[in-house]
Amino acid sequence: MKKTWQIVVALFCVAAMTAGCANMSARQKGFLKGAAVGAVVGGGGGAAIGNGSDRGNRDAATGTGAIIGAASGALVGGVIGALMAKEEVPPPKPVPPPPAPVEVTPPPPPPVETPPPPVVKEKIVLRGINFDFDKSNIKKEFVPVLDQAVEILKANPGLKVVVEGYCDWIGTDAYNLKLSKRRANSVKQFLVKHGIGADRLSTIGYGKTHFIADNRTAEGRAMNRRVEFKILNE
Repeated sequence: MKKTWQIVVALFCVAAMTAGCANMSARQKGFLKGAAVGAVVGGGGGAAIGNGSDRGNRDAATGTGAIIGAASGALVGGVIGALMAKEEVPPPKPVPPPPAPVEVTPPPPPPVETPPPPVVKEKIVLRGINFDFDKSNIKKEFVPVLDQAVEILKANPGLKVVVEGYCDWIGTDAYNLKLSKRRANSVKQFLVKHGIGADRLSTIGYGKTHFIADNRTAEGRAMNRRVEFKILNE
């Protein structure tokens, strides 16, 4: 009978060990392993208790005790094994690969604002004229110059002009001052006669001052006997 319970316990252990397949949880596997160990221990204990009974019934008691001890030990060992088993932590899910970088086309550079070209103000030039010695009448060769001055003043009706008269150094200061004024008035009269408003023209005589050439030569003195235009609001 003793061999019988040992065979029973051994078969139970083999069944428990082979039943722990891969698809069982850790607690299920622990229960089976604990039950197998508990069956061995409980069966041995139960057989020992049964062996201590009366001799006439010793074999039967031994077998019965082994079976009861194996069953009790399997139950207790299975519970303990299940409690002590640790659930296997499932492996972490693989991290998905990062999304492919999206190529972002950079925006085109802002257009370069070029500054507007500077406004070039038309330069208005009124050329002067020259006079013979001790004269204030306009020489024929300077009429085209005054005609050009008339065109410019008509094209720019907002312009106002000062007509300035000058002399060379020959003669007294008082005489040359009067002569320079007569020369300026002569030019003003020409402009007014050709359509320029008198209110746009003023005259002044500087006499024998503000020389632009050497009075020691005839050419220099001729250049100093002149009338110049000064634009007031250019």
